[in-house]
Amino acid sequence: MIEKVTHVSLIVPDQQEAKTYYTEILGFVVKTDDPFPGDPSSRWITVAPVGQTDMEIILQPPEWGTGGDKASREALIGKYPGFVLSSSDCHQDYEDLSAKGVHFISPPEELPWGISALFADKYGYVHNLLQATMG
Repeated sequence: MIEKVTHVSLIVPDQQEAKTYYTEILGFVVKTDDPFPGDPSSRWITVAPVGQTDMEIILQPPEWGTGGDKASREALIGKYPGFVLSSSDCHQDYEDLSAKGVHFISPPEELPWGISALFADKYGYVHNLLQATMG
């Protein structure tokens, strides 16, 4: 029986650049940063929000298991679904992240399930910053 999701991948063109963005701009922490077996040019890098212990985001170079030629692999960057990121104060996080240059597609908006703001990360992935009021 499948019990839970432990890791999700984001395809990124430059692992170090992505690591810097997710830690310094979004405030995530590095969970793992080790050499990738058999590929000295890349690393197994995972990040997560502070306090997140049950799931990590893999900062995956396009070369890993995506098949196709280089152009096909790079075309995947920014095409996967994004995340819903839980916030205790969506308005304040919106202000803080905007000040750091994060591009918001929509400002915080009152919706039936909470306060939501959409932003695109450095690679074009769209994420939802959500201060939930239900469930």
